[in-house]
Amino acid sequence: METACQNERAGISTDPFRTIQIHPTRKCNLTCLHCYSGSSPAHKEMLDVRALKRFLEYAYEDGFNNIAVSGGEPFLYNNLEELLQFTRSLGFKNTLASNGMLLQSDRNQRILEYVDLIAISVDGPEVLHDYIRGLKGAFDKMLKGVEVLRTLQKPFGFIHTITPQSWESLIWLGGFAYDNGAKLLQLHPLEQYGRAVQELSEYSVDDTLAHQAFILTSYLRNKYSDIMVIQLDLLHRDYLESFPQAVNSFERECAITGRLSDMIDTIIVEETGRIIPLVYGFEQGFAIGNVHDFGSKMFEDFISGKVPAIKKLFESTLNKIFNNKDIDIVNWNEMLVNESRSIS
Repeated sequence: METACQNERAGISTDPFRTIQIHPTRKCNLTCLHCYSGSSPAHKEMLDVRALKRFLEYAYEDGFNNIAVSGGEPFLYNNLEELLQFTRSLGFKNTLASNGMLLQSDRNQRILEYVDLIAISVDGPEVLHDYIRGLKGAFDKMLKGVEVLRTLQKPFGFIHTITPQSWESLIWLGGFAYDNGAKLLQLHPLEQYGRAVQELSEYSVDDTLAHQAFILTSYLRNKYSDIMVIQLDLLHRDYLESFPQAVNSFERECAITGRLSDMIDTIIVEETGRIIPLVYGFEQGFAIGNVHDFGSKMFEDFISGKVPAIKKLFESTLNKIFNNKDIDIVNWNEMLVNESRSIS
């Protein structure tokens, strides 16, 4: 069913991930200061798994092949086991992002059997981690979850939100990930969405911090090459000028197939069932539809009705990046979200 897509950055053909990010609930056992979705123990709403499964069958036929479940804390989703059993049976790869604190129960260890990779969030050394998480002892409980993963020999990685408080810990973080046997270290800059707007508004990632993170990531990649994948969710302007298709999927060869999965790498399903293209927080006016109410032409209608405007949005966002010579390191997703909201 899948077709190879020309990866023009490397000049080779690959079968890339086409990801459906699922946020089945905003319920969480923590109230993290930087949480982009504003999740907390107070949230109770959960996505109807039956409607979600019907949509995932539809999306798999279109070429989407990877599930990324986050939240909220995904292990608090009542139907997580049923969901991952189903997506595995369809042929999806299953990935999760978790705070790692709930992995000692029989139920959650059973669920791990259906997970291909789990990313555990870590905010830095113990004092900083517990501060961001708003809970003393959170770091120790996360470590106990990591030990479960190591015992079960489950592939896992760490995901870290870079802040002005944490960037000096990136070298420590690389060693921490390596010492614990992680396969991945993903570094994501703090974005001013969700709870961060109220709690960490003074901690925005400026150009200086972006450069610092960029340089330290290069060091970590060299140090841990062939051992651990180091991913930084920032890009250099010069790189984008040479390879705009790195972010502009409409410029890739496979975009001509007419399938949504070949035009847009990622779609997001929110806890309400709303389906958003590209990145969490993207302007709701560009919504693809809803898992509770969709027809067999939903993707086709979205392509004809809204994709032309999204193409223009990609082009205008890239032009702003290319024309601003004062900023070298850019957060593409954050810029795209902001631009989508400015034209709503």
